[in-house]
Amino acid sequence: MATFLAVKKLQALYAVDASGEAVMRSIAQGEIVGIEIRRPRNVQFHRKLFAMLSIILENQDYYRSIDDLLDVCKIRCGHYRVVETKLGQVLIPSSISFAAMDEVAFAEFYDKAVAWVATEVIPGLERHDVDEEVRAALLTFGE
Repeated sequence: MATFLAVKKLQALYAVDASGEAVMRSIAQGEIVGIEIRRPRNVQFHRKLFAMLSIILENQDYYRSIDDLLDVCKIRCGHYRVVETKLGQVLIPSSISFAAMDEVAFAEFYDKAVAWVATEVIPGLERHDVDEEVRAALLTFGE
């Protein structure tokens, strides 16, 4: 299976680089192929999540690290897999890597994460307050 970036122009998709063009040349005229659409994730959105987690970590007393906060967040947001063991089920947090989640899936996860923070970690926290703090933090890091 070939994977490459494409751009839509009018009613057609075009490869954006030489490797994508090579894949396109390998498809015969009139050949029907399947296409899976995935929007590549914006690195700034990934930074936004970690800025939010850093702010939350500093403003609560229970979690001791970003890793702990993120792992529990993934589980509480339903982003995990279940492993059956002799002693019962174990929840394993799933990956939020660029390869594992596209922009749409990551946006959904981020919204769930903010909701979890505002209900369980710092109850009563308002979404707009989180957004303002994260925006300010990203500006200090040269967003």
